[in-house]
Amino acid sequence: MSHEPLRHRMMWIPLILVSLAGCKHIPDVDRHFQRSAALETVRYFRYAIDASQYDAAYRCLSETTREQISALAFQALIRFVDVPQLDDLGLRDLLVDSSIDDGVEVPPGGGQDRWITLIWSSDEQYIEYSLRLQPGLNQLWEIELLATRGVDLTGTP
Repeated sequence: MSHEPLRHRMMWIPLILVSLAGCKHIPDVDRHFQRSAALETVRYFRYAIDASQYDAAYRCLSETTREQISALAFQALIRFVDVPQLDDLGLRDLLVDSSIDDGVEVPPGGGQDRWITLIWSSDEQYIEYSLRLQPGLNQLWEIELLATRGVDLTGTP
């Protein structure tokens, strides 16, 4: 009995698996996250960056930020800029791999702005940096990306 037909069929399995892997779809950010709260907006922003949905991430930015950074420049910053103070860690990795402090900070004196703190750590460094958010149009929160603050809590110069 010849095993030729079976061997011929087995040769197609890797091709089918590769084809199926190429069809994997990353869920759209709008299906899983909302921007009606400051903390949820940061989660939306990070997911969009991680999923390479840069247009959605760009829409999270405040009008002031969008006036100073074009959509193309934003995408280039996220994809290609490294942070020298963090051993050339990519900006994308910094934003996506940080953990989120669930506490939402109201600035002293009140106001509508909020600060959300992200925490990035390695064996050498522990850094907390915060994104400033403000309510925008249609009750959606926006990130003022050009107004961040951060503290290196390891004491390295």
